[in-house]
Amino acid sequence: MANDFGALTDHFGILAIVDGAGTLGDHLKLVASSKVPMADSRANAMDENNDIAASAYYGAGSLFAASGTFELVSGDLDTELLKLGEVAANKCAVSMVITTSNNGWPRLVVSGTLGTETMVAPSASLLNKFTLPAYDIIARKQAQAIGFTTGVGCKLTGSSLNCAINLAQAEDGLGEPSAHAVDGGTVTVTADFVRVSAAVSWTVNGAGLTETQVPGADEGQAAYHTGSGAAQGTLTRDAA
Repeated sequence: MANDFGALTDHFGILAIVDGAGTLGDHLKLVASSKVPMADSRANAMDENNDIAASAYYGAGSLFAASGTFELVSGDLDTELLKLGEVAANKCAVSMVITTSNNGWPRLVVSGTLGTETMVAPSASLLNKFTLPAYDIIARKQAQAIGFTTGVGCKLTGSSLNCAINLAQAEDGLGEPSAHAVDGGTVTVTADFVRVSAAVSWTVNGAGLTETQVPGADEGQAAYHTGSGAAQGTLTRDAA
């Protein structure tokens, strides 16, 4: 059962990241993991009736889509310890989503690609990595503010921090991957609220965040009013 039951593989080395005197593995638990071969694309040659006369398949190379889901069960998580990009040889993390909820412990979902080509940095002073903005997530079964404060008269029910980059790919004459690079880091914060005695509201105060959606009002049947807000920012490439 040791090798065929349960979530076992931390594809992006999250649990080994050094955190003070220990590692993130002291606080995070792996709860789900996946590694799936990328699908090939198909090219067709058509005959005089526009039916398929021949086909070729290309593009997947030896790439895999991988992900890992972690639950924060003790201590806290300093998000600034996490990085996107070429986190190890032939491994590229392209997104990290941290969610908090009033109905569960904080979760971190890491997604990316395995089998990427070795990347060349844009310059000697820049790296192929992007550090997440600094927030402190606590191991509590609790919805937590991430870069904002909750308005008076409403309650926070859930939040998320979504950081992502783009994985660029060059292809050879047969359509197979020949080079990879990363660019375009973004940050998105979202929050869900319920009205108790006043309209849903929030104040975005996280560094570099701009409010992009003001919480509205969703009036359900026989239910308290709810609303959601969103804010966005930019993820900056690490310096060498």
